[in-house]
Amino acid sequence: MTTSTPSDTGTWVKWLILALILGAASVALISRTEKQELEIAVAVTFNNLADDLLLMDAQRQSVSLLVSGAPATLETIEFGEISCRLDLSDRGEGVHTIPVHPADVGLPKGVSLSALLTSSLIIRMETVFPKTVGVIAVLEGNPAPGFAVAAVTLKPDRIILKGTSTMLAGIDTVKTRPINLKAASESFKKEVPLNLPEAIAVDPPLRIVVAQVEVKERIITRVLEDMPVSGKGTSAGHQIHPRAITLTISGPEAIVNAIETDPAFAVTVDLSNLPAGTHSLKGVINLPVRTTLVRVSPERFTVTIRK
Repeated sequence: MTTSTPSDTGTWVKWLILALILGAASVALISRTEKQELEIAVAVTFNNLADDLLLMDAQRQSVSLLVSGAPATLETIEFGEISCRLDLSDRGEGVHTIPVHPADVGLPKGVSLSALLTSSLIIRMETVFPKTVGVIAVLEGNPAPGFAVAAVTLKPDRIILKGTSTMLAGIDTVKTRPINLKAASESFKKEVPLNLPEAIAVDPPLRIVVAQVEVKERIITRVLEDMPVSGKGTSAGHQIHPRAITLTISGPEAIVNAIETDPAFAVTVDLSNLPAGTHSLKGVINLPVRTTLVRVSPERFTVTIRK
């Protein structure tokens, strides 16, 4: 009878463990390389649609596929790499049943088609009619204080819509998405999308217009009543009649509305070198820059100088 030594037993155990590890690794490798199946839905692209036809509800058309591949490949699959293209050549107005064939499906490397779960699609096509309409700018928000929108120019200001008679019924103008005027204090230009359903085609096809927005200072006219009149140029006793004046001032809103607090604003009568007695004099009106005197009342003042 042969007796195993401790050394022989340890060697046998090591080989047994190694075999188990290799076996487990083989099972894991097989499970990672064995093909699996995945059901996916793919949006359909339609080719060769006649120019005078419109495909209704094209955005909602999709096909279901059963694809297979290694698990690692399916886990990292990019759905943008999968396509289904259907040919609409020689299809006219009306309802059509379009068969889906394996050749219509494009798959990335390492992925194969197991089954087409959607064998056909029912589509409806209608005749397209062109309609020329004007574009209207939509504004939101307010310019900076004292500023206003002087004009808005759109290019193009007219576009051609393409759709079915039902889709275009009642559409006489197209509005832009809102143009934000918040705190604007100068003119600006920007591209603005049209507020239009995707189902309606546009010519030009970019679905945007260029808006030129002219922002200018708001010019206002204001009447200032009972503005005080003071004498200037003498320390002698004097009397001015009347003691107040009414002015009509025009200019930028922010300046005109704050004119009373502007240090440049004053109404005076020049009394320099005047002898004692009564005089008829015009008032001297100093206005802030960029304002204009529209009207004044009275124009002359009676001044009495006492020595």
